[in-house]
Amino acid sequence: MDNMKMKIDMITRINVVKTEEVAFEDVETCLVVPAYQKEFPLSSAVLTEEDELVLQALADKEVITGKAKTSYYLPAPSRGYKGVLVLGLGKRDELGAETVRRAAGDAVSKFGAHRVRHVYLDVSGFAEMPVEAFVEGVNLGQYVFDAYKKAEVDEQPTLVSEITVIIADDVDAESVGASCQVAALLSLAANGARHFANTAANDMTPSTLATAAEEIAHTADSQCVCTVLDHEKMAALGMNALLGVARGGEEPPKLIILDYRHPDAKRTVALTGKGVTFDSGGISLKPSAKMHEMKFDMCGAAAVLATMMAVTHIKPAINVIGVVPAVTNMPDGRAQTPGDIVRAYNGKTIEVKNTDAEGRLILADAMAYTVEKYKPDCIVDIATLTGAVVIALGQCAAAILGTDDDAIEQLIKTGERTGERLWRLPLWEDYEKMMEGTHADLCNIGPDREAGTITAAAFLKQFVGDTPWVHLDIAGTAYGLKNVSYLKSKYASGFGVRLFTRWLMELAQEGK
Repeated sequence: MDNMKMKIDMITRINVVKTEEVAFEDVETCLVVPAYQKEFPLSSAVLTEEDELVLQALADKEVITGKAKTSYYLPAPSRGYKGVLVLGLGKRDELGAETVRRAAGDAVSKFGAHRVRHVYLDVSGFAEMPVEAFVEGVNLGQYVFDAYKKAEVDEQPTLVSEITVIIADDVDAESVGASCQVAALLSLAANGARHFANTAANDMTPSTLATAAEEIAHTADSQCVCTVLDHEKMAALGMNALLGVARGGEEPPKLIILDYRHPDAKRTVALTGKGVTFDSGGISLKPSAKMHEMKFDMCGAAAVLATMMAVTHIKPAINVIGVVPAVTNMPDGRAQTPGDIVRAYNGKTIEVKNTDAEGRLILADAMAYTVEKYKPDCIVDIATLTGAVVIALGQCAAAILGTDDDAIEQLIKTGERTGERLWRLPLWEDYEKMMEGTHADLCNIGPDREAGTITAAAFLKQFVGDTPWVHLDIAGTAYGLKNVSYLKSKYASGFGVRLFTRWLMELAQEGK
């Protein structure tokens, strides 16, 4: 397929204007006016007096309340704008970025229904509103995956391609514009990750991921270099844990490495994403129900590649190594079987009791190789690793574990701002003992399904040495989210892209 590229020219156009500079230039426009719960009249410097009176009357009748997750569209064809959308933000003292992001996601359906292409967001009376969250909510909320559907010109959705932010005279337009541009880029990158994950597994192969990585490096000039290790090179290096998983599949495995360097960098961070482009479970075959969803078992890889795309465009002053072990896990006469023992890249032997616990095997070799070759100050892995995390946390948060307390705390705080929430689980030594093998150094599953998310992390810890390390298990948040307005439940979520990129930007600022 030729639509895999995350094209930077698809980014939403952002304008920032002062109130006296506002000019509604086309007919496909909508004026968005925020409203707090039960705080009326509306605060807008550009709303016509006639529309203000109509909206106030509706507020008096409680048709418009300003409650979170509510919005009201008023057609206004005779004005400079086509219509007015009152965006409910809820209570003033509860305002946060996620509130705005979800309000924008709710508004997307109204923008589409009224064929709005250009949104004017009037925050001239809302200096405290995180405008960048509105940009993210719109861009994430209007994402559509239709790569396999017949294109019908009259059925193409109307998308918002331009957002003009109206600010008060005493607000710094350059600062607002810069934050909104970053938000537009990050939502584009997150949608790119969603596109990778939503693509059918017969098209989204390890080779496809490798090609995407090469394209990311190509657009970054000499600041980012892509290296792809094939089966022969990995075999020579002794990556038997990774190659064991790939034995049953026809698709050749790849170890994909993107190496971004900045001349002023003070530290190096490695990101590793699980890239099982289809997971049947191997010989330990999964049940047939919902097996089609196992194309999503590469959401960690998608997040890493999309983060690298964002990093190469934002260019933060930090070195970032993006690593993706990419395989398929299939049953075959050559496939790895329960009871097999493999020697990993770092020399540890692993008893494979369940071939459906494959993600930790490919990450083991990838991370051991990364810490030895690139010597990062911190390594973070992200993976749809365990069903146990869905039982523990549902779809509301991903699990975070590891040895780098500072990085874990920073990521949790960043996730609160980006709406990608994380919950820390313990990683005591007792859990590591549970992963000791009977006939090998390690076993790839714990006993009796106890603490499945934690024991999986305890296994991975054996492959990072003394390097500070963080593990994210996103099996519950990677796709199918039902209660987030800007993430349609039938799609992947792109979890991790905005989280990682903003965290890396913060680290770069700290290093200056």
